[in-house]
Amino acid sequence: MKRRRSDARKGATPALVGTLAEAGTIGAWEWDPATGHFLLDEGAADLMAGDGDLAGRALRGERATAGLDLQEADRFLAELFRATEQGEDEVSAEFHFAAVAGGLSRVLCRGRIERDGQERPVRAEGTLVDVAALSAEARALLGHDRDIAAEAIDEAAELLIAARQAIDLSGSRKLRRLVDAVLMELGREIASRPGSIDRPQH
Repeated sequence: MKRRRSDARKGATPALVGTLAEAGTIGAWEWDPATGHFLLDEGAADLMAGDGDLAGRALRGERATAGLDLQEADRFLAELFRATEQGEDEVSAEFHFAAVAGGLSRVLCRGRIERDGQERPVRAEGTLVDVAALSAEARALLGHDRDIAAEAIDEAAELLIAARQAIDLSGSRKLRRLVDAVLMELGREIASRPGSIDRPQH
């Protein structure tokens, strides 16, 4: 079964999405399912492979992702292979890098899988986009606003659970009722997400 696209992306042409994300584009990649080789442009080679001089060369998956954290590289390759094998037409991943000013910078990797008349994968291509450089409209079309909102809700739930445990020690029934009400509302918000039943538990 193919993964459904977000409602926002259904109404947006690929050209529009590409134009909105263009300002934040870091690089582009291609993948040949038959050979398993990646082709990266200079930006993608510098970020993914850790060496811009590898741009334009046919690279195996391990070399093409040598610049990424090992877990992120494994996750990206596993998602690409899974989407390819399961007949999906899109692949998505997010990479994190240490920012110059401290903290982590976020790079969104989005790809498209092309198939022949028998639905066999013949080519995949994608782009790397700096999330911080995206406009609000582009983030919405790419579905990233929803990712950020979901992460914020999850973080709030974790903090409130810790607060609830501390309030229990205080013995204040009034504070406990208040925090329980907020936790209940957060629970409804999490349960209302599409596919929330299948979400992995942390």
